[in-house]
Amino acid sequence: MSLDDFPLVPWNPLSEKQHAFLTKCEECRNPEIMYRQGVLDYFTGKRPESALGHLQRALKANHIGAVYVTCIILLFSGDDELKASGVRLMANMKKSKCVRRKLKEHREKLKSMVRLMWVENPALRRRPVCCTRQDNHRRKRGWVDIDDEEDVQCEGCCADCEIRFLADSLPQW
Repeated sequence: MSLDDFPLVPWNPLSEKQHAFLTKCEECRNPEIMYRQGVLDYFTGKRPESALGHLQRALKANHIGAVYVTCIILLFSGDDELKASGVRLMANMKKSKCVRRKLKEHREKLKSMVRLMWVENPALRRRPVCCTRQDNHRRKRGWVDIDDEEDVQCEGCCADCEIRFLADSLPQW
């Protein structure tokens, strides 16, 4: 049995065996279950405070998806210092091509998870802007491919790209 066999938001009651498996994963602080719970708690808006606790436990196990979601939470926090921390953390992760590839996988996973739940966290209604430069540090010639992250050099623009990628999956309030 794997966590991939379980829907993020179950529509039907779990069997006793399934419930026992999930309970065991929670007791063992499985990083993937901590990550999933953190995503649910934050994006549904039901328990945003506990979301960071779950994500911190997944972070201790080097779960890259948890790092990514923590960055997103910091960017949407509404606090300038926290947002700046999120911008720096995101930029540091994107310095490595290998990590960038993993981030892309986790971004897609997060987007598919978000599509399966009721996103009601009011913090997600305000789309933050991390780079305030007029030209956004973009290339001067040619079209910019929105999926070409190597094109972005500014840390703020890098974070704005992630916000834009995620915002496409969020409900339009």
